[in-house]
Amino acid sequence: MATIRDVSIVNWNRTEAKPVASGYERTLCSQALCGSKTLDVYHRTLTQGRKLDVAAGDSYHLLYVIEAPNGGSVAFGGKTHASEDGAGVLLAPGESATIAAGSADLQLLHMTTPRPPAAVEEGLPGGPGYFFNRHTLRRLSDASGGRVRRFCAESSVRLLDGARLTPTNAIQAGEMHYHEGGSSPYHRHIGTAANPDGASHCYITFKGRGVVQVGDDTQEIDPGTLVYFPPGVPHRLRAHGGPLDYFEVQAWRSFKTIVLSEEKLGLKWYYDPVTPGAPRVEWDQS
Repeated sequence: MATIRDVSIVNWNRTEAKPVASGYERTLCSQALCGSKTLDVYHRTLTQGRKLDVAAGDSYHLLYVIEAPNGGSVAFGGKTHASEDGAGVLLAPGESATIAAGSADLQLLHMTTPRPPAAVEEGLPGGPGYFFNRHTLRRLSDASGGRVRRFCAESSVRLLDGARLTPTNAIQAGEMHYHEGGSSPYHRHIGTAANPDGASHCYITFKGRGVVQVGDDTQEIDPGTLVYFPPGVPHRLRAHGGPLDYFEVQAWRSFKTIVLSEEKLGLKWYYDPVTPGAPRVEWDQS
């Protein structure tokens, strides 16, 4: 039976901060640290007035602003955007971006994954990248009403004009908010023929406290904690003592989800209606 010892738990508040030109870098997930084969995760602190230049090279990069208390900017594709909480950019191979802190330190997640094989992409062209923020991302709620998510990268999510959020299966990632008492079903992710090792999968908490369950074991997690789940390890996450906000990422986006608990609502999600009173539309994951 799986236990809590089968997952990796890293808190950035207790992780060595490496001084870099932009400020400080903390490695939260890598193959050496947690066994991840297709995902590296860094927490970066951009000290006030400094900037981070990122060139994607042959990989995909996802940059997500956790907190920008006094602003800043995201420069991408010849345009400059405000660097606010929840803003960021997905970089396809060959692209670049610059994130600058304002008059206070900026907290940033930086995730990278290699270009996936053609079988994972399933005919998607890959790229180009794009800027996003909470105003441009569609909100989804689960059938229980206890959870809300905004995908920052997900090939099957459709924007209001019907276009895909992203034309690649390299990465699936987004914000998650659990209302007090909110919980995922007990579930596990397994690989596919295109991605037999399964997706590299982790949560990174920002605000509030959570409880992770693996088998009969549970562990409370603080803000600033990354939890990495090796493929096939069953798990559940729930809010503890109030709401919980975290970021979830899986790379590559080729896996199967098996719900092991008996909740009838499972992993069913709906787009929140744009027009008040309009019926909800179920998210089609095909």
